[in-house]
Amino acid sequence: MGGASEPVRDTFVGCVDVIVVSFNTKELTLRCVNALCSEPAVAMVCVVDNGSTDGSREALIHRSYEQNVSQDGPRLKVECLPENRGFGAANNLGISATGAEFVALINSDAFVLSGTLERLCSYLRGFPEVGLVGPRLLNADGSFQESRFEFPSPGRAWAENLGLTRLMKLQRPWGNPVRAWRSGVVDWLSGACLLVRREVWEQTGGFDEDFFLYSEETDWQVRIRQMGWEIHWVPDAVATHLGGSSGASQRDAIREHFYESVDRYFLKHYGRFGACSLRCATIVGAALRWVAAVLSSSPTRKKNSAWVFHRQSRRPLPTR
Repeated sequence: MGGASEPVRDTFVGCVDVIVVSFNTKELTLRCVNALCSEPAVAMVCVVDNGSTDGSREALIHRSYEQNVSQDGPRLKVECLPENRGFGAANNLGISATGAEFVALINSDAFVLSGTLERLCSYLRGFPEVGLVGPRLLNADGSFQESRFEFPSPGRAWAENLGLTRLMKLQRPWGNPVRAWRSGVVDWLSGACLLVRREVWEQTGGFDEDFFLYSEETDWQVRIRQMGWEIHWVPDAVATHLGGSSGASQRDAIREHFYESVDRYFLKHYGRFGACSLRCATIVGAALRWVAAVLSSSPTRKKNSAWVFHRQSRRPLPTR
């Protein structure tokens, strides 16, 4: 793998615009923006604030004034929404406000290593059949964070809820040690840090804004693949992702958004039968985990599995 500190070649200076969606993560967002403003590959950083109430707006507007007056590095643009419109809607707004050849979507709690965006841009230019790429993600302690996934399906939902995921992981192409650290095709990548061709975003129409939070990047990447583009993981490019920062103080609401979005994904891609199959799988899985929690005397796991069981048993399926 190439070192993270290699210089950016002139051909990649200012070739990417970056979208950062912020929601009540003022300090992390400012840290993320500061890191991006030192990257020569970046032409503009567009921060979309999703109705924050923690002073993010004021801090970001002040930071953008400083950045743009100094004219040292990329332009910093701030779009402030009056309310939280969701992750996909905010990204769509940000992308539509930019114009570079490539667009990077980076979470406010993700931090790219120096040269990462240049590597991702270089990869897309070298492989014209690839529409979207993502880097290797690390946790805050430097450990590996999995960001490659297979598309959800009713069969996969049942396998996961019946505890067969270990076997499924062995069947993944990247589960083979020979391929584990190679760049190459995956189904979909975590939305924490992605680089996409602008033409791909235009062809797909961006994120489906019916998804408020979660599953929107999965749905989008399904449509990218359906249009003939490949999605690749590029481990030579690296970013650190803390994870869960925006929802740290709203755990129950975040869980509800997650299950509502998964329901919506299955309804959209597998119809009502697929959505009902998912519901049955998650109810059975929650019941099995509840029994295991009782036998192992784990009150937290018991409480969590009971919440999922009751939620999935009682909540109606979403409608489009």
